[in-house]
Amino acid sequence: MTKNGPARVDAVIIAGARNEGKLKDMSSAKWEALIEVGGKPLVQYSIDFLLAAKSIARIVMVGPEPELAGLLAGTDIEVIPPTGDMLDNVLVGCRRLAELPGGKPGLVMVTPADLPLVTPGIVDGLVKVCLERGGDLFYPVASRETMESKFPGTKRTYGTLREGTFTGGNLFLVDAAVLERVAPQARSLIEGRKDSLKMARALGFSFVLRLLLGRLSVAALERHIQKTFGCVGRAIFVPWPEIGIDIDKPEDVELVEAYLAKRGP
Repeated sequence: MTKNGPARVDAVIIAGARNEGKLKDMSSAKWEALIEVGGKPLVQYSIDFLLAAKSIARIVMVGPEPELAGLLAGTDIEVIPPTGDMLDNVLVGCRRLAELPGGKPGLVMVTPADLPLVTPGIVDGLVKVCLERGGDLFYPVASRETMESKFPGTKRTYGTLREGTFTGGNLFLVDAAVLERVAPQARSLIEGRKDSLKMARALGFSFVLRLLLGRLSVAALERHIQKTFGCVGRAIFVPWPEIGIDIDKPEDVELVEAYLAKRGP
């Protein structure tokens, strides 16, 4: 896929989650990516904003090929089947990119299939900021004030740092080669995310305590990532609350459809 633009990265869309959670009662779709929101399948939004973004080159989707093929007609997006959890699917997506014309990917934008409010401009803005800062892993965060200024009353998961209270975005960028290297450590953290003792052992008790008490600064967090994983991680403060709005429950669908109706085409 060829696009004009000064700086480009590749992308992986993760669309392999079955519709077995809180959304199953509102849709008979077998896959969450195919639940209709605002008149079209959820994953169509991710396809559209990545294709329209000037900063995105090649795109691979990890999901059910037979069901998704019709949505990708006329595009160069390749679908490969899901293989496991989200980390597994990000890895196989990056590996497939390395096999395509153009060679091994560098930075890869990873997006789930349920971000209906993200725009091409947000994608291009995020890529620009990340490339300017430099690093191996970029995680966007939006402040509570940013979220509530456009989506008042929306329920999101927030964490407190010295700089304020933030929620994580649902897009992130990662260097594909670095991800391969740190995958075992990342998997151990993911598997222990619901066990505070395991997390503390992996990250350090002092670090986890400061994080829970809101005494950790962004700079300290980035230093700890570099020490623990041997890579440069960046928290990117963003002005785009749309990246914090994903679809996990029926209330999210109501919020998004009301906003889309108000925003218009």
